[in-house]
Amino acid sequence: MELTGRGKTLLAVSVVVGLTALAVGEGDLLRAAALAAIAPLGGLAVLRWTRPTLESNRVLNPAQVEAGQATQVRLGIQNTGRSRPPALMLEDRIPYRLGNRPRLVLERLAPGARSVVNYTITPGSRGAYELGPLTVRTSDPFGLAVSVQEFPVTTELIVTPRVQPLRSLLLPGGAGMSSGESAAHTVAITGNDDIAVREYRNGDDMRRVHWKASAHRGQLMVRREEQPWENNAAVLLDVRRGAHRGELSSFEWMVDAAASATVRLARDGIDPWLITAHRDFECRQGDYSQAMRYLATVAAAPEAPVAAMVEKAQRARSVSGIVAFLGHLTPEEASALGRLARRGGRCTALVVDPVRWIPKAATSRVDPREQAFAHQHGQAVSALASAGWQVIPVVAGTELRRVWTRLSAWRTLA
Repeated sequence: MELTGRGKTLLAVSVVVGLTALAVGEGDLLRAAALAAIAPLGGLAVLRWTRPTLESNRVLNPAQVEAGQATQVRLGIQNTGRSRPPALMLEDRIPYRLGNRPRLVLERLAPGARSVVNYTITPGSRGAYELGPLTVRTSDPFGLAVSVQEFPVTTELIVTPRVQPLRSLLLPGGAGMSSGESAAHTVAITGNDDIAVREYRNGDDMRRVHWKASAHRGQLMVRREEQPWENNAAVLLDVRRGAHRGELSSFEWMVDAAASATVRLARDGIDPWLITAHRDFECRQGDYSQAMRYLATVAAAPEAPVAAMVEKAQRARSVSGIVAFLGHLTPEEASALGRLARRGGRCTALVVDPVRWIPKAATSRVDPREQAFAHQHGQAVSALASAGWQVIPVVAGTELRRVWTRLSAWRTLA
């Protein structure tokens, strides 16, 4: 408990007036100063007598929300003490990116009573945000003294990337995403170039052992050609910091694009498999919540080689198609990605154009380093296309929904 600015001022003025009254011998003025000093001190006494014993909780509905969508925050306050406090002033601390701190007033709570207040926030960008702590203030009727209680419990709000509406797609000749056509050709991105294999499991028929692959890997491997076809696709996301431009604005574009592609494929009955250099997530039976949670907080990293992403893809099961969101490439990185397409897969890459991402004035001087950078990227893109990838350049302002239907590996569903 402490005096407010108003209370401190009144007490200070009372002391000065009282001392002056003593100096000049004015009894009436001294009594007036004493009465004035009693007010802030009385306010402290009242707060001490009525200081509430409170419990609080915070509930988010929902606790995970897409950027641009609203979530409701419910604050529950219960008076567990025996006194009835004055009105309570609530202030919930939230990150500045979510807006101004909400300030709410709660009427006097009877002993044992509970009240709930709500406020709404609409996050504009992805991330993990901590809401709290909650601060509760009470003051005397004249605002001369204040009591502050802080509840340190915080609640996490997960904001996933903004998902753009995309049209449903279908692999050519495929078992449609939501259709009943014949099974599609599956891309074998595991094992050797001729056949898809996996590790031997107890109960597998020994006649299915692939001895050449077993000798190469040093463990028993079995053929996968007799397994039922699975309707799935891989979504590759390049998280290298040095591969993006515009203060990482191209990276944010790709995160939103990867999220949109993952959600669209899952809703169409395909099992998307999100792969980065560091993590991978298989979204089975339309459950992509863990992938979205990861994309909410993923950050561009200095060490996230393309080769690591390719290695993850090669270790995994077969997929029906690959969609990759890539930044600046070198010919060596393009060669690594080319190994995925050489297995007969339908592979599409949406690649950031580092030169055109941030347009420059025609009169600006040409930086030789930028020229070399762009030349290297051009060679890599050509190599990627020669390896069998469909390459779609991406520049600032590109709308994913407009390039989505250009994926030649897929057919647009009406």
